[in-house]
Amino acid sequence: MSDKLHTVPEISEMLDISRQTAYNWLRAGRFPNHITVGDGDMVLIPASDVETARKEEAAKLIQKLDRLGFQAVPA
Repeated sequence: MSDKLHTVPEISEMLDISRQTAYNWLRAGRFPNHITVGDGDMVLIPASDVETARKEEAAKLIQKLDRLGFQAVPA
């Protein structure tokens, strides 16, 4: 595995979500390639899983904005 691995606290900071939300997403299967270390106290999540979740959340936000009538402005 060549993916960088992240802890739940790192992910919560990267995605600007609470740690509880990150754990909820983990339990819901949003990080399918996670690795549990030792007796389960530490979970490592590959960067590719984090990026997928980030893209999914961005898509949801864009859909919400579209429904509210906001239009994207080209960069």
